[in-house]
Amino acid sequence: MRGVYLLVGALLIAGCQKELPQTATPHPTTTHTTPHQTVILGTYGWDVESNRLISTPKSDFWYQRADKTHGSLNAQNGTTIEVVKESYASIDKASIMRRPALRDGRISNVDLKAGTVAIFKTTEGHYGKLKIKGFKALHDFNFKEAREYLDSSWQSFVLKKPDTKRYHLVVEYTLYN
Repeated sequence: MRGVYLLVGALLIAGCQKELPQTATPHPTTTHTTPHQTVILGTYGWDVESNRLISTPKSDFWYQRADKTHGSLNAQNGTTIEVVKESYASIDKASIMRRPALRDGRISNVDLKAGTVAIFKTTEGHYGKLKIKGFKALHDFNFKEAREYLDSSWQSFVLKKPDTKRYHLVVEYTLYN
């Protein structure tokens, strides 16, 4: 059965490598504290600075879907991440910078749940924080990232598969430049 999930995952990855349009709004070049929200599609990479879902050496994170119930948010390309116990609101850039070096890592399936908070440092050297807000189902196409990425052929393909309730990851994040 695991082989079937791996095959389906590979097919989904192959059909899901479209990048967001160039009109995606990058973050300002100054420090800001306004939280943003994005949906990281299952099997996609995410570049935080541009808030684009990409699968290139520029992506900071990859939302790995191991099977129907397991996944993880993996730091990549020099990005570091660490799950913390503090509240999202209590974290600022200075508190992140005071910590010992963040480790290369991931948010494992155990911690990949609504309310989990993590701090990170991107490939480009910017600090930030994120909070898991929840999930979107595999068959849910009624959100911005799905409309911009998931073309009709991909949608038709996945609608023939059983729905997965925790497929796309919803995160709130703040990036400090």
